[in-house]
Amino acid sequence: MVTLYDLVFQDDRRPSPFCWRAKFALKHKGLGWRDEPVGFTEKQKIAFAQSQTLPVIHDGPNVVKDSWAIAQHLDSAYPEKPLFGPARHHAHFVASWVDTAVHPALFPILVGDLYDRVRPVDQPYFLDSRGKRLGTADFAGFQAKAREKGVDTFRAVLEPARRVLKEQPFLSGEQPAYPDYALAGAFLWARVATPLTLLEADDPVYAWRERMLDLFDGMGRKARAA
Repeated sequence: MVTLYDLVFQDDRRPSPFCWRAKFALKHKGLGWRDEPVGFTEKQKIAFAQSQTLPVIHDGPNVVKDSWAIAQHLDSAYPEKPLFGPARHHAHFVASWVDTAVHPALFPILVGDLYDRVRPVDQPYFLDSRGKRLGTADFAGFQAKAREKGVDTFRAVLEPARRVLKEQPFLSGEQPAYPDYALAGAFLWARVATPLTLLEADDPVYAWRERMLDLFDGMGRKARAA
């Protein structure tokens, strides 16, 4: 069985958008896994993978780090139910767009709530690492100021997905695949971290998000939310 090393917060919350990509990919393939929670200060748990970040999977003799590499491994090792459909490069493009546009739009409006939900033992690490990134340790104040315009900015960033989802139920067409899992991971990150309303109910992305939460017996919906 696959072992998935997954970032853990307080109360067994699992926020990592990249780990969510791996979970969706495993479910897509019909694979079960053993879950190994890892806090920010428990990187010795993934030292065997020569990795400082999550997710990591251990699949038999194979150790794979990085969500994109994990997806490629799963498609190669378990070719039934392809993750990428006819266009792997399309999936890579969507994942890269999420990494470089969607996540940066989300992080400023989540950071204070994320900090509040980090395990106490991991809070000094989060404070130092994210404080250096933002240039402040006042995450609550930074988040409050970011939210003045940040929700509208985030919604605008989603316009490429919105245009597609006006015409079809998933980014990948009639059925979900890796492009959908890449974007869904961002929304699970937010769902676990904050009760902030990110989307209007009449937004096509809202309807798509609800479909994604219901996938695989409601895996995303069952996750501990803020």
